[in-house]
Amino acid sequence: MRLVSLDVGYTLGEPSGTTLTQRLVELSPLPVRQAKQVAQQILHALDPRSDATGPQTVCAALGIALSAFPHDHRPPGFALWPGAVEAVARIAQVVPVVTLSNVSHWDERETNVAALLAPHLRAHHPSWQLGFAKPDPGAVQTVARLHGRDPAEVLHAGDSFDYDVRGALAAGAQALWITSRPPSAEELRLLAEHPGRVTVLPDLARAVRHIEQTLLP
Repeated sequence: MRLVSLDVGYTLGEPSGTTLTQRLVELSPLPVRQAKQVAQQILHALDPRSDATGPQTVCAALGIALSAFPHDHRPPGFALWPGAVEAVARIAQVVPVVTLSNVSHWDERETNVAALLAPHLRAHHPSWQLGFAKPDPGAVQTVARLHGRDPAEVLHAGDSFDYDVRGALAAGAQALWITSRPPSAEELRLLAEHPGRVTVLPDLARAVRHIEQTLLP
């Protein structure tokens, strides 16, 4: 383990209001889980500064009229949970740490994650800048490359099995799944297919201790 990448939303904190993704999922006639996956993979990988067709693309994929796209969207603030800064600081004392977040440009316009976690982060990597959204393996692989690491040397930690765990495994990285709920049968099957590559812990504090115990002599 030579680099730790941390998910942001619901791993280190949460938005203080409704995100654009949530608004679009509510508008879409698709089943909620499917709509969320479509929005994550398209909306979160778009940089509207270089691709003005983003709203049209995501609306078409979600089955929403382009006229219904929430152009009036005001990005919510983002609040770190108590202990998040301390957790990142502790990890940074033993291994370089970055953040890797699935987030749209529209929702991150007024949130400076790097500033919230300064000076402990090496970098913040939102999906809209990378051009890849988890679980696309390109997200973790690109972060590894940017920091001169092989994906196998990266530990990605986050709360989502579908995005963080699947994304890390697909990229060839290690995964740390932060969850207090028991894994489903499907999740247990995938974990069994990758012995030794996924650690499951109930909260961020124990995740930090695990990283420290793994790396400290």
